[in-house]
Amino acid sequence: MAQRFSAGINAVDVLSLGTMNVEGGVAVAQKWSIHAGAELNPWTWRGGNADMPLEDRQKTQLQARQMSFWGGVRWWPWHVYSGWWAGVDGRYSIYNQGGIFSRATEEGKAYGGGIYGGYSIMFNEGLNLDLGVGAFGGWKTYTSYACPVCGVITDEGGKVFIVPDARVAIQFIF
Repeated sequence: MAQRFSAGINAVDVLSLGTMNVEGGVAVAQKWSIHAGAELNPWTWRGGNADMPLEDRQKTQLQARQMSFWGGVRWWPWHVYSGWWAGVDGRYSIYNQGGIFSRATEEGKAYGGGIYGGYSIMFNEGLNLDLGVGAFGGWKTYTSYACPVCGVITDEGGKVFIVPDARVAIQFIF
């Protein structure tokens, strides 16, 4: 009996400051599947130790907080959940990130789509390693701040964006 459903998590997202994520899929034809997923990162990280004053710990604060949802399709040249694939999706994200590469922080909403490609390695009939790369782009409305806690607005508005995306996902196939 063919495997029709998948559920998995992306390790690349988990390594991005603990972003929790899940994706589910269903085969709708021999070479087509539809997928939907979500990500959540509510964490704010502060350096130093608990004995330090909060003001000093906030100077090392960083976050990649987000709540994102997506849905899309994949085309598989051979058959679903095995080998090469190409896909597209639509996405919506609410985010607040900063303090990672610089003290600047940005929060806002992003709407758009992605285009992806990858390869699914079958370990056995119920477990895959799904590798992929792509890009997510669209329109975002944002507010930029000088630092994660100061509240000094440096820019705001809307603009087009494009960001790279990668996946190293463990998928359960059933």
